[in-house]
Amino acid sequence: YAGSAQYGGVLTVCGDDHGARSSTTAHQSDHALIHFGMPILNPATIQEYLDFGLYGFALSRYAGCWVGFKCVTDTVEGSASVSVDPDRVQINQPTDYSPPEHGLNIQTGFTPLLTEQLMVQRLTAAKAFVRANQLDRTVFAGGRKKLGIVCSGKSYLDVMDALSQLGIDDTAAQRLGLGLYKVAMVWPLEPEGMREFAANCEQLLVVEEKRPVIEDQIAALLYNLPAEQRPLITGKFDGTGRALLSDIGELRPSPIALVIADQLL
Repeated sequence: YAGSAQYGGVLTVCGDDHGARSSTTAHQSDHALIHFGMPILNPATIQEYLDFGLYGFALSRYAGCWVGFKCVTDTVEGSASVSVDPDRVQINQPTDYSPPEHGLNIQTGFTPLLTEQLMVQRLTAAKAFVRANQLDRTVFAGGRKKLGIVCSGKSYLDVMDALSQLGIDDTAAQRLGLGLYKVAMVWPLEPEGMREFAANCEQLLVVEEKRPVIEDQIAALLYNLPAEQRPLITGKFDGTGRALLSDIGELRPSPIALVIADQLL
């Protein structure tokens, strides 16, 4: 609640063992981090561990908050060749957000209610930081989409594997009317990029492991749009209440491929 220093920065690294491979519980850290008001970065690859780590420290300094950092089993126990070019990550400061006069970083003299208010203001700053650095990105873009897939972290790799199994590359995605949006900060969700992607989709399929985090935020974000502008939101369930993607254990590419194929029909 106190926050982080202007020249400091805190990453709260959470080892998430969604399948309980080496843990006593099949745990998910997201909801605990949300409870403490920590923005959550979810890297998909070892390269992103390095890149998002640098962005995470910069975000923590800028917004004055501790930053949650998900580390799931599949990625932590892997290996890869990575780039360590010091110029690889360029940090941009938001130009569309002005911090409060008293600043956002750790300081003394605040009552508990003012501290809570400061924590909420930090979340607004975090969304501005993600927007300025374009951490969320559209992978398949262009034109009106029949189906837009939203995913993050390991689930992004699972979706890419599933699309490969279906023989869907960028060209095929354009032909089929398929879009893909990769989220870097799963909470709080940056709204402007998400709204822009959703505006071109008839349906959104949110692919995420365990209990929904992104899906619920999208529903809240788009709920009050006029019906003709609001895409159907699916993920754990389809539009009729039929179960689609499990919230237990880990997701795998093959079942995801079946769901994508079914939703494209």
